[in-house]
Amino acid sequence: MNHSDPHSILNLTVGEFLERLGSSDPAPGGGAAAAVVGALGAALVQMTANLTIGRPRLADVEDQARRIAARAGELRATLARLADADIEAFERVSAAYKLPRGDDAEKRARSAAVQAALQTAADVPLETARVCADVLEVAEAAAPILNVAVISDVLVGALLAQAGLASATLNVEVNLAAMTEHHAVDRIAGELGRVRAGVPERVERVLAAGRSRQQKPVGQI
Repeated sequence: MNHSDPHSILNLTVGEFLERLGSSDPAPGGGAAAAVVGALGAALVQMTANLTIGRPRLADVEDQARRIAARAGELRATLARLADADIEAFERVSAAYKLPRGDDAEKRARSAAVQAALQTAADVPLETARVCADVLEVAEAAAPILNVAVISDVLVGALLAQAGLASATLNVEVNLAAMTEHHAVDRIAGELGRVRAGVPERVERVLAAGRSRQQKPVGQI
């Protein structure tokens, strides 16, 4: 998960990332973790597609597998970028809360800056949730057709995407609770509701499709 930005958390080893998460530094936090979890889910779907491509016995689904691999790869990259974006959004909120409030003018400026930062801090995990939902859509297409020898990885990928979506949702809701701009709150809450609609049912369909195929004898990868 290397990234061109030297400050990106994606340039950390897994161990370093976990150390950062467990430290007293508030960022990266839950929002970045949600995006990384979603990216892991997308990567597992992508891997299963890549383990389908080039297998003679799976030639009839190769075109679909290529499309799934490409789409899952795009979603993985987007979620990876959102992990860094979440850290940046948090830092913007933290900076806004530290602005001076000695007089009425400063208080108004600080309040405006806080509300603008909170909106960004809600929009980023909203996008994370949306992309995780897209991963689930790809997983639903993948579960019935990809290489059955590794189809459990699609199922794990779907569960990780669901976890990323649920975690991102919590981060959206936390920021919405602190926002006072009703139009922005209504917009974000409405979009979040649309993203979440039907997710449990989709996950169950993915799991059912994969499990029904796992009951059959599994050959070589």
